[in-house]
Amino acid sequence: MDYLLRRLVKAATRRGMRGEHWAWFALAAGAYLLQRARRQDPPVVYSGKVHVGDRLLVSIRDPRGEPAEPLPE
Repeated sequence: MDYLLRRLVKAATRRGMRGEHWAWFALAAGAYLLQRARRQDPPVVYSGKVHVGDRLLVSIRDPRGEPAEPLPE
């Protein structure tokens, strides 16, 4: 489905740019919005500001595993 939507956006934009009809732009915009709505973005895990001197440790581990060891200061 994503492949077809990508091709539709590309073809409709190309036809709209050539000046065939303004409806091609509307079709391209609709297909693009549908494509974006279908996309599943991963959830945000952390959102915040990191200030000068702060440390941010990013690690990948099994969520069912043992807790990670604290970092030495």
